[in-house]
Amino acid sequence: MNMRVPPLQFSQQSGDQRRWMWHPMIVGALALLFIMSGMLAWGLYQDYKYSLQSAGERLQTQLRAYASALDIAFISTDHVLHDVSLVLESSPQPLEQQPGLRPLFMRSMMTSPSLDSLVLYNRAGEGLASVGRAEGIRQSPPGWVRAAMAVGSHMAMGIDDGHLGLAQLVYDSDSRVVGSVLATIEPEQIEAELESGEAYGHQRLMLLDSQNQLMLVAGEYNQQKVNEAQGELQRHSKLDEFAAFGTRLAFADEYLYAIRQLGQQPVRALAVIKRSDALAGWQQRLLISLLSLGSLMLVTLFFLKRWHDSLRRERKAANDLAHLYQAIEQMPSAIAITDLESRILYVNRAYLARSGYERHQLLGQQARILSSGQIPQSTYLDLWNHLEQGLVWEGELINRLSDGQQRVELAMITPVHDTDGRTACYFAISTDITEKKENDRRLLRYGEIVDASSELMVLLDSQFRHLQVNHQYLAYHGCSRLEVENEPFWQLYEGGELHALLKPRLDAALKGTAFVLEAWLAFAGKGQRYCRISGSPVSIAGGQIESLVLNLADITERKQSEDALRASEERFRALADFSPIGIFEADSEGHNVYANRYFIETVGSSLAELNNLGWAGILHPDDLKPVLRSWKTMVVQQQQDWHYEARIIDRDGEVRWFRCAARRYEGLPEGEARYIGMVLDITQQVQHREELERKNEELERLSITDGLTGLVNRARIEALLTHQLHRYERYGTDCSLIMLDVDHFKQVNDNCGHAVGDQVLRQLAGLMQDNTRLTDFPGRWGGEEFMILCPNTDLAGAHRLAENLRHRIEQVKFPVIGQRTCSFGVAALHPGDHTGDLLKRADDALYRAKNNGRNQVMIEQL
Repeated sequence: MNMRVPPLQFSQQSGDQRRWMWHPMIVGALALLFIMSGMLAWGLYQDYKYSLQSAGERLQTQLRAYASALDIAFISTDHVLHDVSLVLESSPQPLEQQPGLRPLFMRSMMTSPSLDSLVLYNRAGEGLASVGRAEGIRQSPPGWVRAAMAVGSHMAMGIDDGHLGLAQLVYDSDSRVVGSVLATIEPEQIEAELESGEAYGHQRLMLLDSQNQLMLVAGEYNQQKVNEAQGELQRHSKLDEFAAFGTRLAFADEYLYAIRQLGQQPVRALAVIKRSDALAGWQQRLLISLLSLGSLMLVTLFFLKRWHDSLRRERKAANDLAHLYQAIEQMPSAIAITDLESRILYVNRAYLARSGYERHQLLGQQARILSSGQIPQSTYLDLWNHLEQGLVWEGELINRLSDGQQRVELAMITPVHDTDGRTACYFAISTDITEKKENDRRLLRYGEIVDASSELMVLLDSQFRHLQVNHQYLAYHGCSRLEVENEPFWQLYEGGELHALLKPRLDAALKGTAFVLEAWLAFAGKGQRYCRISGSPVSIAGGQIESLVLNLADITERKQSEDALRASEERFRALADFSPIGIFEADSEGHNVYANRYFIETVGSSLAELNNLGWAGILHPDDLKPVLRSWKTMVVQQQQDWHYEARIIDRDGEVRWFRCAARRYEGLPEGEARYIGMVLDITQQVQHREELERKNEELERLSITDGLTGLVNRARIEALLTHQLHRYERYGTDCSLIMLDVDHFKQVNDNCGHAVGDQVLRQLAGLMQDNTRLTDFPGRWGGEEFMILCPNTDLAGAHRLAENLRHRIEQVKFPVIGQRTCSFGVAALHPGDHTGDLLKRADDALYRAKNNGRNQVMIEQL
C-alpha cells in the first residue's frame, strides 16, 4: 500500500528546512570558515618565505661554526707540527736513531686538544713513531704525503682514512728531506662545535681546495648528490667569486648554498641543503593545514545537524513531561525526572518532603546535589551503562538530605523515549531502606568478626550439640558445616580425656559460671596440642540460659616457644660464662644487668660492684667522657648498634685496649631499653698498628728524601713541580725554579776521593737549607746537581735568592778542598708550560752560566 504525504505537510517541512538553512548560527559558521580559509592561505605563504629564510640562516650558522672550528684546529695543528719538526731537525742524529720520539709526540699531543694522531715517517715512507688513533696501525704514509715529500712541498693537506690531515716535511742539516710528520685532526672535536638537532639533519658540509676539488664531506655521503649539488652551484654562481672572507648565501633551483673561505688554509667550507629538505616541514604543515580545514568543515556540518536534531528532541521531551506532570505529582513515592545531562526537571511532593529541599532549590540542579560522595564509581558506571542502552537500572544510592543526614535508598531509574525511539529524559522512583540496611550490616559485621577470629568458636545448646561454629573451627577440624552443626560436641575429640576435663565445667557454665583453663588435649589427626579453653553462658530474655559459647585457642607453638626460650636462655648463660670474650647486658643508664665470668675476672669487680659504679667506672679517665657521650647519643637516638674502642684499667692497674660493641634488643615494655654487648681485648692489635704506622711514616720519609744530603730527592721535586704547575694553571700563582751545579766537582772526587765529595755535598745541602725560605723546596736532582723550587716567587725574586746563595757558598771553606763555587740557572713558569719546558729553560740557563765562566747566576731566555 502506497502512502502519500499531503501537500500541506510537505510544504511545511520545506519551509522549516529553508528557515533552518538561513538560521543566523549557520550563516555565522559559514562566514567564519571562509575567513579562516583566507587567513590560513596567507599564513602558509608567509610560512613558505620564512622556511627558506630560516634554512639559509641555519646553513650560515652551521658553516660559521664549522669554519671557526677548522681554523682553530689548523692553527693548533700547525703550531704542533712546527714545534715537533724543530725538535727533530735540531738533533744531529738521524730520525731512526733519535731517542724519546714517543714522549715527544705524547707531549705535543697534549698541547692541542684538536689532534687525533701524530705519525713520523722517514724518507722511505716507513713509520718510525706514532701516537693517538694511528698508533700501531699506520705503517706507510698516504699518497698525498708521499707526493709532498717527492716534490719537496713544505706543508701539505689531505685526507687520511676519513680524517683531515696536515703534513710537514723534516729536513736535515743540509736542507734535504729526511721524513715527514703527519697530524690528523680529531673529527669529533670539530663536530662538537656544530649545531645539532632535527633542523640540521639534511645539511652536507664540504671542503673545497683552490682547484674546487672535493676534499671532505660531513653528513650523509652520496657521491652522486654531491656532484649534482656542486655542478648546480657552478652553473648559478662562479666559485671564484667567493675568494674573500665572509659567508655567502646562494639560492639555486634545487639547492641552497652557503660558502665561506677559511682564514688559515687555502680551502673553502661549503654547506648544502636541498630545497625539498628545507621545505619538508612547511610541506607537512601545508598538508596538515588542508586536512585540518577539511576536517573542521565536516565536523562543523556534523554538529550543526546534531544541534538541529537535539533541538527537536528537547521540544518533544518537554511536551511529554508536561503530560506526565499531573499524574506523577499526586503519587506517594518519591519521584524525580532529569534531562539527559542529569539536570533535575521535576520532583513531586513526596520527593520534596523526604529530602527537605524546596522545589526552587532543586530544579535546574544536577542530580548529584543529593549525592553523599560515598557511592562507588562502579555504581555510576553500571547505572549509565544501563541507561545508555535504554535499560532500566535498579540499585542502592546513598543520598544526603538538606539537614545533612545520609539515607540509603533503593532506586529504580528508567529512560523515557520519545516517538522516534530516542531517550528524552530519565524517570527515577526511590524507597528509603536505611533502617533495613543498618540491621543487615550489623548482623553481617557480627558474623565477620566471629569468622575472622583466630580462635575456634562454637555455640552449644544445653545438650552440648553444635548450634553454630566459625570458619576457623571448621578449618582446624577439616570438616564442613553440614558435618558439624546439630552434632554432639564430643564426636570430634579422641578418648574421654576432654569429656572428663570439660563436662563438669560445662555443667557449671549452664548454671551461670564461666571458666578458663589450659591443658594438653588429643585431637584427631593432630595429636597432643596445648590449648586454652574458655566458656561463657548465653542468656535470653528473662535471664534464662539457653546455650554456651566455647572458645578454644591452640597455643602449642607459644608453649613450645616459651619452653625453648627458657632452654635457650640457660644455654646462653652457660656459653657466656665460658666464653673467652667479655659479655655484658646493660640498661640505658649504663647499669650492668648481667656480666659473664671473663668480664668480671678482667675488670676485677663483681656484678654488684659494677652496678654500683656502672661499667663506665672501669674506663681510663681520658676515655671516660667521649665513651659516655657516644653511649648517650646511641640511647637518645635509639640506634640499634654501638661500637667504640677505649682503654680499660684492669684489676692489676694496667691499661689495656678493648673493642666494645653493643646492640639494642626489642620486646621490652615501652620506655625501657636493654643492650647486650661484648668487650674484646685488642691491646696487641693496637700496639702492632701503632708500630706499623711508625714504620709507614719512616718509609714515606725515606721515599722522598735523598739518603746522602737529607734533602728531598728527584722524585719528590718532580711531584712538587707538577703540583705547582697545576696551581699556576688554575690560580695563576707565580713559581720559579733554581738549578745549581758544583763547579769542577769531578776534580774533587778524582783528587780527594768520593768520601770528601760526599762531605762537600752534605755541607752544601746544609747551606741550601739555611739560606732558603721555609716555603722553598731545596732538593738534590742527581750527582752534584741541586734544585730549589720557589712557589709564589717570580723570576726576579728567584734571581735574588740564587745570587744570595751563590755569594754565601763562595765565602765558605769546605774541608780538605777549601773554597768551592757553584753555577746557577733560573727559570719561571709561563702560560702553556709543561714541567719539561721549565726544566729545559733552567738547564739551558745553567749551561750558559758554566760556559760564561762559572760561579754566576743566569736567567732563562724567552
